[in-house]
Amino acid sequence: GSAVLSDVRVRQAVALGINRRAIAESDLQGLGWPIQPLDNHFFMNTQEGYADNSAGLGRYDPERARRLLDQAGWRQTGPRQVRQRHGRPLRLRFVIPAGAPVSRQEAELTRAMLRRIGVAVDIRTIPAADFFDLCVNAGSFDITAFSWLGSMLPVSSSRSIFVNPRGGDIQQNYSRVGSAQIDQAMDRALRELDPAAAQRYINAADRLIWQAMGVLPLYQRPQLIGADAHLANEGAHGFYTPVYQDVGFTEAAEQSAEQS
Repeated sequence: GSAVLSDVRVRQAVALGINRRAIAESDLQGLGWPIQPLDNHFFMNTQEGYADNSAGLGRYDPERARRLLDQAGWRQTGPRQVRQRHGRPLRLRFVIPAGAPVSRQEAELTRAMLRRIGVAVDIRTIPAADFFDLCVNAGSFDITAFSWLGSMLPVSSSRSIFVNPRGGDIQQNYSRVGSAQIDQAMDRALRELDPAAAQRYINAADRLIWQAMGVLPLYQRPQLIGADAHLANEGAHGFYTPVYQDVGFTEAAEQSAEQS
């Protein structure tokens, strides 16, 4: 990524300049899925332990974003001008894979939003086959967007995303933002046997991750499954492990089959 984003104030300003609800409304239009931005990096909003640890960094707050950029030395000479510092414009690369209309949509919305706070965004399209190998893994981007698959074990499935990079070992921390304090909180949660105490450590890690602002969560994506209307106990399972012996056709379906 760009050296510009090494300043946490700039990372926080970018997050505050992005309207997550507007992106979710655009992405989820017509799906009948509730529009709710996700305010936790580990828990889904339906899980016990879920809490909003963003301390306001999850809100769309362009005024606060502008103040942070001013503090970081990125000045704007006019309301529609790109901010500059030492004669250098504040431009970020939003990299997307080819053939992904949702990614294109998210990038265009982000570009329009960040322009309002004086940040220019260049959208760069990468062949899908090269997107991770040549772009994400290599850190050749400033902003990008993709989905993560979680599990009912929130820390063990996500630790590699937030672990502090050491040397060339970033694991899955593609933003390359981390700290020893975040690692310590995650590791204490992994060692903790008491569920309530583990949730406290998880949320302590989440608060630190929000402040570091390497990853901005958007929303929980729906799991969409098509099934016969008479098929019982089958569908979108989420974190639930299905009991396959309970899956079967209802009595109404059997009667319909007999009549035909």
